[in-house]
Amino acid sequence: MRKGSWLFLSILSAIIVAWLSTITTMLYKVFVDPPKTDRENPQPGRFFDEDIVEATKETDDAIIRLRENYTAEEVSIQTDDGLTLPGYFYINENPTKDTFLCVHGYNTNSDFAFAAMVEPILNAGYNCFLVNHRHFSGHEGKFTGFGILEKEELIKWIECVNSYFPDGKIILYGTSMGAATIMQASDKDLTPNVVGFIEDCGFTTCYDEFSYLCKSVTHLPSKPIIGSLGFMSKALLDLDIKTSDSREALKNTKLPALFIHGGKDNFVPTYMVQECFDACGSEDKKLVIYDEARHTQSHFKYPHEYEKEIFDFADRITGRTKSE
Repeated sequence: MRKGSWLFLSILSAIIVAWLSTITTMLYKVFVDPPKTDRENPQPGRFFDEDIVEATKETDDAIIRLRENYTAEEVSIQTDDGLTLPGYFYINENPTKDTFLCVHGYNTNSDFAFAAMVEPILNAGYNCFLVNHRHFSGHEGKFTGFGILEKEELIKWIECVNSYFPDGKIILYGTSMGAATIMQASDKDLTPNVVGFIEDCGFTTCYDEFSYLCKSVTHLPSKPIIGSLGFMSKALLDLDIKTSDSREALKNTKLPALFIHGGKDNFVPTYMVQECFDACGSEDKKLVIYDEARHTQSHFKYPHEYEKEIFDFADRITGRTKSE
């Protein structure tokens, strides 16, 4: 073989090795070791404006109040791959059988995602059940399923609630990845007492979300990068980032649905909620956009309006108020 051919093959091999190394590193950072969030010193940035400082403080204060004023029952589930995941059940002191089952998002935990909503949920006359996903916040699991695995585990969380209140009604309530988890489970054979769901800032598919972030953050062509990431996630983690599609699941759901999104969300872009809403096969669905809110900041920006929407919806689908 000529010297020029060897040089060409050497360069090509080096490019391939560098490419695979880059994609493997990206895979690791997304699924195994996501960037740490600085809760002590939050800063505005690409995805959050200056309100993130106050929002984080409010959330931390809500966590303190929650721990001081309420006691949760600690529960757990066993996943199909042998993990033990914890959940926390805040049972209303005013007896009720109806429960909000709250599903948090990516790279967070149930306390941080829902501390500010537990008390309003209890005050509205519901129980509040907080789940914790695999891997995040030190929980068992070597990597996140980005909703692909979590939607299967949602069934087990529903069974856990039903072990307490088999005759009660369940409203599924998720934010970000948790919202996508709920949407992607919405066409499953859920127990009849799941009466509806609330999704806040959920994405369409992992593939779409990764593609959007790749283009918006790196400004590089997303198709070869995310295509390679998809190949590696399937090969190494057995996760297919294309197959779990919120829109496809929503086509087959009949559950009442409330879709919420921030109008300034540039982490999960607002057009995704419109696609999900349009795809939803339920005759009972509503879309609310909070114009000035960033990702998962609608409750912080519009607390009264947000809570009114949520509890008007919940009261109606649980039969506490008559349908309009």
